[in-house]
Amino acid sequence: MLNYAVEERTEWRRWVTPKNLHEKPVHRWFVFPHSFTSELVHALIDEWGLDRRDRILDPFVGAGTTLLAAKEKGVPATGYDLLPLSILAANTKVANYNLLRLERGWESLKGALKPNEWLEPAKRYPELVQKALPGRMLAAFDAIAGKIAHLSCSKEERNFFRLALLAIIPQFSHAVATGGWLKWIEPKIDVEFLPEAFKGRLEMMLGDLYQVKLPRRAEWQARQADARYLPDNDETYSAVITSPPYPNRHDYTRVFGVELMFDFLNWEDTRRIRYQSIQSHPEAHPLRPETKEYRRPEMLKKVIEELNEVAKDIRIPAMIDGYFLDIYICLREMMRVCKSGARIALVVGNAQYYGLPLPVDELTAELGEQIGLTCDKIVAVRYRGNSAQQMGKYGRNPSRESVVIFRKK
Repeated sequence: MLNYAVEERTEWRRWVTPKNLHEKPVHRWFVFPHSFTSELVHALIDEWGLDRRDRILDPFVGAGTTLLAAKEKGVPATGYDLLPLSILAANTKVANYNLLRLERGWESLKGALKPNEWLEPAKRYPELVQKALPGRMLAAFDAIAGKIAHLSCSKEERNFFRLALLAIIPQFSHAVATGGWLKWIEPKIDVEFLPEAFKGRLEMMLGDLYQVKLPRRAEWQARQADARYLPDNDETYSAVITSPPYPNRHDYTRVFGVELMFDFLNWEDTRRIRYQSIQSHPEAHPLRPETKEYRRPEMLKKVIEELNEVAKDIRIPAMIDGYFLDIYICLREMMRVCKSGARIALVVGNAQYYGLPLPVDELTAELGEQIGLTCDKIVAVRYRGNSAQQMGKYGRNPSRESVVIFRKK
């Protein structure tokens, strides 16, 4: 293991959790767990001196924080993700709208919110969606989605209303995300309150658009793609600001399974994305590009050897091994599409398994150096406790969250 400069910036600690996003106009339309905030993106843009002549890449776009924060600073940006929900959320946040047309669309939808007509959904949904939104609840969401699909407006305007509907599903769903899993509950809100909840969400979103003033250029976009197979030409970007999934077993195709299978995918397509995702959870078994030149770091070899001796879930050592292979491939792609002198920032979180520390930031730094990037520093911003299960058995051993910063020569 090489030694890397570690800089403490605990004043950034609130910038690597999504809490602040829930209060920010437009950002709050849809928030992913484990997201960083717009302040982190703004700080890096200022520190690196980026402007309109540059372009930022986020190959794990999530709910679009990097894209929207870059738009707030007037710096062009492109994002990619495997999840179609991510693409919808990100593009909806950075789209340019005619507010009068949105108001007209909303007036049209209001007339369609008729609970007495919500009897049966117009199509059959996957079993997870039927269980999470049983009976009239699914009929109600399906009816509103159908009205949105037939609105006489642009695709971007329809997506604005789609995102509003998707964002309120957790209020009514019997399946809610807790960490990386779905928990079955009995919601405290009835289908009769759906029009009020939808109205509240839409009026909040419309109010945000009246409040914020953003550039109206078409220089911010998200598209569906795999971070290991970026569609860009060489030397396209002058910066990367992103956060790959943490190796914490959280599977976003399950966390957002209801939303994905309600509006985007059938069960087979959802499973296909689950298998192809970054190997941050045990069910991922992705197809990868050639990696003959990859050299497993010595520290990683040691961790995997120790895990093989103690792991009760035999999938965990293979998951961690595959995770860092994926990080290597993603870094290799980032380097390919970045210009000389580009800066790359990855928000990562160290982890623990069976009491064994996993230094994700240092291993990420070493993998970046292996492909030819220069690791300028590791910025330690936050210290988290291990999970309740691990704490009970192994004690409290804080793991740091960091921003690993590279430079392309």
